Amino acid sequence: MTPRRATVARCRLGPRTAARAIMGWTVVATTAFAVGSDVRVRVESGVGPPREGVLRSIDRDAIDLLVDGEPQRLPLADVRTLTAISAADGEPGAPPAVEVVGDGGLTLGGDDLRWEDGQAMIIRGDATIEVPIERVRRAAWRPIAGGAASVSDWLAAVPAEPTADLVAVMQPEGFELVECAITAISPAAVTVMLDGERIPVHRGKVLGLVWVRPPAKAAVASGATQVLVEGGTLGAATVEWRDGGLVLDGAIRVPGEMLRSIDFAAGRTVALVAVEPEASSSEPFFAGLTAIDGLGAFFAPRIVTPEDAPPAWLMRPRSTATWRVPEGSRRFRARAVRMAAASAAAVIVTARADDGPEWRQRVAGDAAVPIEIAVADARRLTIGVEFADGGVGVPVRFDDAGFEK
Repeated sequence: MTPRRATVARCRLGPRTAARAIMGWTVVATTAFAVGSDVRVRVESGVGPPREGVLRSIDRDAIDLLVDGEPQRLPLADVRTLTAISAADGEPGAPPAVEVVGDGGLTLGGDDLRWEDGQAMIIRGDATIEVPIERVRRAAWRPIAGGAASVSDWLAAVPAEPTADLVAVMQPEGFELVECAITAISPAAVTVMLDGERIPVHRGKVLGLVWVRPPAKAAVASGATQVLVEGGTLGAATVEWRDGGLVLDGAIRVPGEMLRSIDFAAGRTVALVAVEPEASSSEPFFAGLTAIDGLGAFFAPRIVTPEDAPPAWLMRPRSTATWRVPEGSRRFRARAVRMAAASAAAVIVTARADDGPEWRQRVAGDAAVPIEIAVADARRLTIGVEFADGGVGVPVRFDDAGFEK
């Protein structure tokens, strides 16, 4: 048994021994929520050209902008993305001192983490992000130089379903996982309840924290709208902009100057890879190939997972696939990408909603070809890939393909 695993076992068998090992002192500090100033943004909409202006508000119905001194109100249902254009790029900073992971795709790095009055506070410079503590599932501090344990070390020892909160405490041989109830985080200590005793754990000894949480609500877990901020990402069912700052799900507060982008379309999109085709067919250039074992599936439309990219449908000429349009969808979007860099062969890509007008385009070269089809009144969408110029053609991958509601 390695020293690290032996240490973990002892802490579970003898909690009072673990308690004595982590005794320390705590100092309570308070922070104030920083309110951002005016932020200039670019709004991409499914209706009309992009708009640029000062962001005044976001509510459940619309985005209010000040464009060239004139107020404009854009229906939220039409907005796809909002991007801050006034944020300074700057040079990449040092790695965050702490990384916080929570529900809804919440992943935030900061200089410090504190918890008081039910709110976790992730601090970055002079700014503070406030998150209800029940949304936080894990915190990991960057180990000090020369430490015997890394973040991956103690995370690997965390059970798949912990029965109690856990504190990873640094030890000379590695670390110790202590089962307890975490109750507070100050600049000097993490306070826990252990065997009926309130104990401050010196912050310099803490490698990380894990909270036992019930399963996240579906709306939160899916992260309906994706929000990119300085230091990380969050997902939320509702996004508002009040008094120069973001308010997510009515509870998470982010200073306005930390905003980078908001992807509203992500929360209203059903990915094409999540919808099974109702029908598909394939007929390769040499038709007899489909009779060979295994090659029929190779030439048929199928889902592939590119490196560092989401799954996508891949189709070879000549093939077609038909999907039922999810209820409430307004438009279908995708990007058609040729998948044979060494070949100059072109293909023809087609798309049609029910019996409506056919979208048809020759796809050649390395540039992705955007596809956009109105599907508000359609029941089915059919996509096809055909031969072009008499050649055998190349595969086509449909990236970011989905039905927007």
